[in-house]
Amino acid sequence: MPRIDIPIKRLFQRRPADWARYVQPGCREEWVRPYKTEYTPKKESRLDNVLEIDDPSGPYLLHFEPMGYRDEVLPARMLRYRSDIWEAMLAGGRGTPSIRQVVMFFYKEDDNGLHRLSDRWDTGGLEYSYTVIRVWEERRQKVITAKLVGLYPLLPLMKGEDAKESPGQALKKCIDAVQEIEDESLRQDLLAAMAILAGGKYPPDLVLSMIRREMVMESPIFQEWVREERAEAEARGKVEAKQDAICKYLRRRFGDASAGLQQKVREMTSLEVLDDVMEELFAANTLEEARAIIRDGIERFVQ
Repeated sequence: MPRIDIPIKRLFQRRPADWARYVQPGCREEWVRPYKTEYTPKKESRLDNVLEIDDPSGPYLLHFEPMGYRDEVLPARMLRYRSDIWEAMLAGGRGTPSIRQVVMFFYKEDDNGLHRLSDRWDTGGLEYSYTVIRVWEERRQKVITAKLVGLYPLLPLMKGEDAKESPGQALKKCIDAVQEIEDESLRQDLLAAMAILAGGKYPPDLVLSMIRREMVMESPIFQEWVREERAEAEARGKVEAKQDAICKYLRRRFGDASAGLQQKVREMTSLEVLDDVMEELFAANTLEEARAIIRDGIERFVQ
């Protein structure tokens, strides 16, 4: 699956009202503004995905959580985000306003199906849930008709009007919708984000043949995504090299009896932990000592 956090975050920042209007059709663009706070939660929270909606019938907050990976503890994390938002509001003397939370899934395999928490005790209880949007169940035409251009990169992941359309036909319709936008900078950003997202559903060769590199080269979204991908590839290379070095040492030092430990080493992807394990292994005199060192390393990695 492609990394979608960069394109989605940039689209949200550039066209926040489009996202608000998608989940709240009656919302007007002039009501929408990014939520800003200097408060820092004790644990990392995506308070940059929060909008303030100045609805004349009553203001509220809109919290988006785009999901490009599977998270088995998502409901608990969303409840913590809600708590963090209220904590920030209380710290600023603004009380506990209404919050609508929306989780948006882009690919079926990322949705674990668990989106509700409940608890009961003698004096009360807890019922917690949030709005879930599964992009593949949404209608493409709804976004185009409403001209929610900030969501145009999601069009290839949505349902078309023709259930029999080929991947090429679907992509062409989506690209054509973007090409109608006059703002060249916005058009390039939308096409760049569309290419990244479509890569998680359609054959990469097809996507690259229809959204060519020269069409998105000047897009800040594309440039940032490429930098991030290169940095991650470099980091993965360093981790794999360190894993290889440790496994080679174990094989030479303890032979085939270390095969299980070598497999455990592959489970550790923290370069810092691997460096520590490597250094400690040089002092190991027995296979049991090596096993204890690697076990401790795994425990540090999962913390």
